[in-house]
Amino acid sequence: MNKKFLLLAFAISGFTALVYEVVWARPLQLLTTFFVGFALGSFLFRNIADNTKNPLKLFALIQLGIGVYALVILSIFKILTPIYLALNFPILQFMLLFLVIIIPATLFGATWPILNRSYINPNQIGKDAGKLYAWNSFGSFLGPIAAGFILIPLLGITATSVIAASLNIILGISIFILSRGGENERN
Repeated sequence: MNKKFLLLAFAISGFTALVYEVVWARPLQLLTTFFVGFALGSFLFRNIADNTKNPLKLFALIQLGIGVYALVILSIFKILTPIYLALNFPILQFMLLFLVIIIPATLFGATWPILNRSYINPNQIGKDAGKLYAWNSFGSFLGPIAAGFILIPLLGITATSVIAASLNIILGISIFILSRGGENERN
């Protein structure tokens, strides 16, 4: 697979991660859960990434999972809102929402070791890791700007969530199509 496409894919992944962070944390104040999930996903998937025969397909599955969950979470939030308000105790409210947000946050954390395995050439670890980090950070920079200043004001939270979910689903499908081989190729 073309390495430039992987950089773009990781930028889009970072973009959608921070769009969700703005969309979900804005009404829920759960930034902490994102960072716990990022660390947890990275930790849990480190060995899986190293041992999988086709990490790109795993990355595609994770993107599909994030996108589908992001669509489902819209209904979950509607159901949880009255429960959240009835709890009226901050730690219980946090725990309830933590259980909902930890799933996609963990999946986003899993993208790091998986894409590292796909993209990084062992002979140029620093250069390739730096590129991955830069592109993901750039996407992560654009995500909250687009969500907070453009998408939410123009389209609302629900439509913004659907757009981000669509990007994850399209990205997952694209990676599946482009990673036809069983073994990952480093181009």
